[in-house]
Amino acid sequence: MKKTDQEFLLIAQTALGGIMVNISTFVLVLATIGIGVWLDSSPMEWVGAIMFWMVLIARAANRKSNKKAFDHPQELADYLHRKYGVIAKVED
Repeated sequence: MKKTDQEFLLIAQTALGGIMVNISTFVLVLATIGIGVWLDSSPMEWVGAIMFWMVLIARAANRKSNKKAFDHPQELADYLHRKYGVIAKVED
């Protein structure tokens, strides 16, 4: 039987931070295409279009991930305790 490593992520991002990341990515793509149109630069327009598709593909691939994400450290601790019996140990 093959043993697989599990990865746990603790998300340290606020809702506003997540929205800002999405907006900044969208603005970057639009700015690249817009500057390409303004400068009449077909290659720059294509770079913006390729960036747009790369972002969409990366987001879609990230959604299908088997990774578990936790918003708060206590949620992660509770999950590890329920699933694996892990208990925090205070070291002096």
